[in-house]
Amino acid sequence: MEDLFGKKVTVLGAGISGEALASSAVRSGASVFVTESKADIPEDRRLGLKDMGVNFEIGGHSSKALECDLMLVSSGVSPKAPLLLEARDAGIKVMGEVDFVLPKLDGKVVVVTGTNGKTTTTSLIAHLLEVSGLDALALGNIGSPLGDFAGERRDVFVIELSSFQLHWTEKSEFDISVITNIAPDHIDWHGSYENYISAKKKAISHRRDTGWSIVQEKDRSLLGGQSDPRTIGLTLENDLKKDGIFINNERAIAVIEGVRHDLFMSKQVPLLGGHNIENAAMAATACILSSSRKIDWSMGLASYQAPPHRCQFIVEKDGISYVDDSKGTNVASTCTALRSIPGGKVVILGGKGKGENYRELALAVKDNCRYAILLGEERFAIADALKEQNVTDWQMVESMEEAVVKASRRAKRGDTVLLSPACTSWDMYGSYRERGDHFSGLAKAIEGIDVKS
Repeated sequence: MEDLFGKKVTVLGAGISGEALASSAVRSGASVFVTESKADIPEDRRLGLKDMGVNFEIGGHSSKALECDLMLVSSGVSPKAPLLLEARDAGIKVMGEVDFVLPKLDGKVVVVTGTNGKTTTTSLIAHLLEVSGLDALALGNIGSPLGDFAGERRDVFVIELSSFQLHWTEKSEFDISVITNIAPDHIDWHGSYENYISAKKKAISHRRDTGWSIVQEKDRSLLGGQSDPRTIGLTLENDLKKDGIFINNERAIAVIEGVRHDLFMSKQVPLLGGHNIENAAMAATACILSSSRKIDWSMGLASYQAPPHRCQFIVEKDGISYVDDSKGTNVASTCTALRSIPGGKVVILGGKGKGENYRELALAVKDNCRYAILLGEERFAIADALKEQNVTDWQMVESMEEAVVKASRRAKRGDTVLLSPACTSWDMYGSYRERGDHFSGLAKAIEGIDVKS
């Protein structure tokens, strides 16, 4: 691990990743100070910092935060944060989470990023590698902060990286990179779609020369990988004469350096929606590229447990299925869910926005939904987009309780009531998990709905 003995390190941000960064820096011998702009942090995090001997401040940043040799930036901290600008003006070295931790990981590194499908793809890669007998670990934005694993050894580290984490990445190198898809997201944070794409492109530009990248063929022009022979594209067009990942309604096949690999039959994937066939095909190809071991795809897929809140089937009541896609926090994700889940749908939309335009969402609702229920801060903006597309089958509600009841009454037997908000949860809930759990509990409690035949 990097020798920071006797050095002063400030960690900007006291979230989960900030606490892990502080722990890693302490183990490296540094004197650590954590600074957080929020007025409060959870009690268990306070105790954790105190147990490590770390001093911290909340509710703002004092001059003490600049008394350091190195400033570490937690996941999600904006590059426009005034403290960062002050640190740079003072000549203090600023480093992101990825650059600080990755040199301390002993093992092959597979990174997964993209607009949607990151967590599913990350967890599936790790699971399939584990089934093949490798010591693989899923970490990063999937919920296990990088700093917690500094100094550890694994055969393969499978790391989910957000655009925020990639923004701060300057020197790290990856063995394999997977970019699941690209669509507008986090425009409010990055300032523009172009800046968002630039962050995602680092997954390829920071790949080792001997490594591989996996992308959607349609995203090559955005990501700049058109002429890269070590970038494999996924497509629905079955041209087995060239390298690529090819999927159709029946099967997924990869051709790598001219060698054909039959991945799986589509019906073997235990996940809802055609988009998850794509995630599984990318995951399987990443496994082939990161390991020489033979993988039993049928056993690996059959034993896979999908992460919650991602097109997760919850319950069927009176012929109506309830599906929790609370992780659908942007327009592209919700549009994909609406187009991938078969049959009639009543969708619950709304929450706190990210600065996106809702035109494509309105078109997807128009083409794929029986009815829409709108709630949260963005309900008015979404309603305006629906009106512009002459969609009239929708209504606004004030709570999730009301949304689930109204959606159930609008659904017909054989339909799906789908929570896929296209927005974050932060106007009404502490996280998308809390929102999804609330929806799921309400769905399970539904009784006596007058279902239309």
